[in-house]
Amino acid sequence: MTAHRILGIALMGLAIASGACSNWPTYRRNAQRTGNQTAASDLSDPAKVPSLAIRWSWQVPDGPQAFYASPIIARGKVLVGNGNGRFYALDVKTGKLIWEYPPTAQPALTSNYVSNNSSRGIASSAVQTKIGKKWAVIFGAPDKSLAGGNGSGRLFALDLDTGAEIWKSPELARLSGTIWGSTAEFHEQIGYSAPMVMGQRVYIGIADHGDNPIQNGAVIAVDLATGTVIGTFSYHSTSTRGGGVWSSVAGDGSGVYVTTGNTKCWNGGCQSEPSPNHGLSMLRLDLNGGLVWKLQPVPFDLDDDPDWAAGPTVMSTSCGVLVASVMKDGWAYAVEAGNGTPGPASLRWQFPPSGVPFTTGMGLNHGDTDYKKPGAAWNDVYIVETGGWARPADVSYGYSRLHALNACASHTDRVRWILDVPHASGSYGLGAPVVTGGIVYVGTSQGYVVAIADPSVSPAAGWRCADVRFTTATCVGAGSTLVPIPTVLAQVAVNGGMWNEAALAKGRLVVATQSGYVHMLTP
Repeated sequence: MTAHRILGIALMGLAIASGACSNWPTYRRNAQRTGNQTAASDLSDPAKVPSLAIRWSWQVPDGPQAFYASPIIARGKVLVGNGNGRFYALDVKTGKLIWEYPPTAQPALTSNYVSNNSSRGIASSAVQTKIGKKWAVIFGAPDKSLAGGNGSGRLFALDLDTGAEIWKSPELARLSGTIWGSTAEFHEQIGYSAPMVMGQRVYIGIADHGDNPIQNGAVIAVDLATGTVIGTFSYHSTSTRGGGVWSSVAGDGSGVYVTTGNTKCWNGGCQSEPSPNHGLSMLRLDLNGGLVWKLQPVPFDLDDDPDWAAGPTVMSTSCGVLVASVMKDGWAYAVEAGNGTPGPASLRWQFPPSGVPFTTGMGLNHGDTDYKKPGAAWNDVYIVETGGWARPADVSYGYSRLHALNACASHTDRVRWILDVPHASGSYGLGAPVVTGGIVYVGTSQGYVVAIADPSVSPAAGWRCADVRFTTATCVGAGSTLVPIPTVLAQVAVNGGMWNEAALAKGRLVVATQSGYVHMLTP
């Protein structure tokens, strides 16, 4: 039996174990972080999607703040944490509040050090799981009741039906002070990283508070039954500072996949390159946290803060199991997952294909240029906001634009389709796309949910050049190819923009917005 076949079976088993089916039980729906709802419903029917509309709305009471975490849907409930530091369970059919945590009489889960949006209350999306015989929900958050009272980060496991505590982990992300730039303090946080359940462990990424200063990135594993730290699992990005794990780790049953942030010169003073240096990398770790392979396209001397803020997506494709992601500088990558044997990363492709690793002579900038959203995987298609063929010339060419990439094609045929998403603008124009049956859903900065049909399920609206610098008339002569413009099936206004993702379950689409609203939509 081939390694690809074995890993494919492991992925199937992991999907079943994580409660896949028709719910949306974790961020990006599964441990592989595909953002793909495989169960057919009215949301995957191109004839019904145009009637998509809001069926109920709920707003956070008592001073709502933005939702940075994404909702999940499990056992008839919408589960999501807010920037106000409270976690809510709503009835998915009616929007009625079932419970909140902490209860209103208790202090919210907030931090004394708010350096960016990841520090605001609860930014970690949740995961549904079973602890013993009890259904549970787990998320990460700051907690001022921990030693020091600043809001160090920990994981919380709650009874999914009642909101009662099952366990709280010990301190996982240390916040020992709040002096900006202090290298004498720990400024760690969980932030945006969503917990991943794999086997009897819960994995979580550790980053920092806005690089003030950068901390040593880590992945920590805790015991699913008790929340205690697994001492035999250990991963840190460097021996000193850098390599924050801002995103959500992924897994396939036999390995853990991670993307990491910068290591150089950010608010802690410049430093020499650490050794080891696993910053600005896509990694596969074994089940003890040991490095299996690493892709590090941007070397230390070119580090201008292009954190790999989008997490990895594990794709089971016709050409094998691939791990895909996009860096903040706009380049996307797919690496062969491999069979767990340590060795160099096997890069399947880079988009655009500029060459790896980058060198000074290429004259390209690798900075904080906001390609931060993970992609969605559907069959052999990877749907993502990326700089595209035009990226080497200008960082902004891919903003508010989705590319569907053919993961198993040649470089010439990499682009499947391109869409400038309506009601989106600027570098934060789009949330993370999700997909079901070839229909892509994405939230926008201007407060819309947009439904987009792959040309295989609904006729294209037109054609454009795969290299967006060229017109359709000049495209082929310039050495590029014409690709479809997919049809937009629905555009529904909601209360507030979205930087997160929609959850799709049993024909219902749920979003949580920057205005503190949760909306449920159906066709």
